[in-house]
Amino acid sequence: MRAIAQSTGVTAEAVRAFMAGDIHHRLDLGQADEHDLAAAFSVLVGRAVSPDEACALILSVFEPPNAEVWTLAENLRDRFVVGGFSDNPAFVRRVFPAGANLDPMFWSSELGLAKPSPEAFAAVQARLGLPPEAILFIDDTLANIEQARRMGWDAIVFVSNAGLIAELAVRGIQ
Repeated sequence: MRAIAQSTGVTAEAVRAFMAGDIHHRLDLGQADEHDLAAAFSVLVGRAVSPDEACALILSVFEPPNAEVWTLAENLRDRFVVGGFSDNPAFVRRVFPAGANLDPMFWSSELGLAKPSPEAFAAVQARLGLPPEAILFIDDTLANIEQARRMGWDAIVFVSNAGLIAELAVRGIQ
């Protein structure tokens, strides 16, 4: 929030209020796009903000990619389908490391549904064309993990790289 406040000249409190606003939920569900985000930022900062600048401002709040997890995903790709399921607008793929790919990649903004709704999980499962017991879901949000398990998916709560590797090893995935 501080970085957005510094780069836009608005207070951190104003940025917090903006981030808690409706535009992000609408972006996540595909009901708004980068142009809508730019318009909302323009109102916040009192000057024209381009869609590219608006996306860059939002992406500035993301942590750097977890290189160890991306490498693990790449190494597993030879034996497993390694996809993603994100509650973000698709422009967030810009923070993926160069050359990194999750395939298939499900974005809430493209599904029009967000985790942890059962409908979002059902849509992903239907598009995967897999039975629930064939899906391993990894997420850092307990509500999402619980919903995946209710769907019959195996699920791992991501807390740390070492914890993930240990949980995968328990499942014979190394």
